[in-house]
Amino acid sequence: MGGTASRLAAPIKHRRVERELDNKVAEALRERAKARTKTFRSVNSITMRLPRFKDGLKDIRDVFDHYDTDSNGTIDNEELRTCLSKLEVRMSEKEADDVHRYCDVDSRKGIQFQEFVVLICLMYLLFGPNVTRRVSEFESDKLNYIFDELIDAFLFFNRDGDGKVTRKDVTQRMNEESDRERTPTHITTQLFKEMDLNKNGKVNLKEFLFSMIRWAGLEPEEGDESNDTSP
Repeated sequence: MGGTASRLAAPIKHRRVERELDNKVAEALRERAKARTKTFRSVNSITMRLPRFKDGLKDIRDVFDHYDTDSNGTIDNEELRTCLSKLEVRMSEKEADDVHRYCDVDSRKGIQFQEFVVLICLMYLLFGPNVTRRVSEFESDKLNYIFDELIDAFLFFNRDGDGKVTRKDVTQRMNEESDRERTPTHITTQLFKEMDLNKNGKVNLKEFLFSMIRWAGLEPEEGDESNDTSP
């Protein structure tokens, strides 16, 4: 009975951790929305930035490889704690474990490269630009610029600042350019489905970032996927 209860409690605990981190991110997004001017005025303006996102984020590959000490293509809990310590992000072991689970988007028992980029962007939002300075002293300005634009792209869809994007939000943003015909429903629906990774009808910043990174073509190096385990 004890083992069964433990297995049943694990998903509940995970959902609680997910909500707590989502709330922290939403609070940071609300503060950011107050302080910054709008970067994007259309979905097309975001799409045009995808090559720049790819170019600006590829420098994180060396950082990922450095902390992936066993070179298996994933960062486990212990490797993540070492990384967070180096970035001077103050977290307890429990908080680090929670962040590890939160950023393991595809639930493959480890953080792959694309998920690591999401993690660094979230740390940038929550803890400030010193994070990127410690990631790469020479590339920190470029990383800050890219992360700012990725977060602003999310805020373009998330106008009410609650940290969640709905299918209605996506449809409205894609159809608000008055000089163009309305985007067909099947296209907006497909776009939202690609972002809604956990299929709960709402897209948080983590899911949005992961989707943007994939669309930008920031792929794992050859061999990384062969080391992945199935969900």
